[in-house]
Amino acid sequence: MANQRFSKKILNICIICIIIVAIIFTAVMLILNYDEKGETNMPFKVSKISIVSTVNGQDVENSEAKWDINVIQNNDVYIYIEKNDDYKKQETIKNVKLENITIAEKPEVGEIKIYKPISNDSVLFENKDENIVNELEFKGAKSTDAKKLEISNQGGVLIFRCANNNIGTYTSNDDAEINYNNLINKLNIEESSLISKIKFNIKITLNSGKVFSADNVEIQVPNEGINENGTVGHEYTDLQSIVFKRIEN
Repeated sequence: MANQRFSKKILNICIICIIIVAIIFTAVMLILNYDEKGETNMPFKVSKISIVSTVNGQDVENSEAKWDINVIQNNDVYIYIEKNDDYKKQETIKNVKLENITIAEKPEVGEIKIYKPISNDSVLFENKDENIVNELEFKGAKSTDAKKLEISNQGGVLIFRCANNNIGTYTSNDDAEINYNNLINKLNIEESSLISKIKFNIKITLNSGKVFSADNVEIQVPNEGINENGTVGHEYTDLQSIVFKRIEN
């Protein structure tokens, strides 16, 4: 009789241990799944990223040459934040921040700078030192206005510029006119030597107090074909690598 009680006790202990192991295993799998996939049903999401790559130039002052142009390669980045139709609760955006904007991979030619939009009626960007940033905050508002660094509290667009300012200088006395789209080719620079990678974090704060962050979002600039075409736009919609996690209430 005593042996039966002992055996039953051992069996109960084994069952409890199995249950505990199963609970721990399930918890670990949930944590690993969250680390990989993050929030699967959050109020707002990044629906696409558009990059417009262009070639531009600035005249060198006090030059005696007919054409003396400092060649610039601009990449205007548009990040689209949209409401998630599958999320049933009402939420509004308090602010969206682009944090820790860094040059993860430098180009072989030139120097990358990040610029914010400016409140100028005629242009959205000016490649000047006072406009250089390593983070940006877009405040929630009734509508999106990049010049005021505002995003609609229902979703909108975040904008910044990634510019390569020091590609080279094109000097000529022979050209009758200059097509800026051809300037990089005129400098005999390989397109591969202009490639750089930019990393940043996207943090969405809601008026309810919820905060979601996607770390180490990476983009590559310029778009392929910049040497040949001078202006190239591209939309990126496969954004599975952008993983948002809730970081506080």
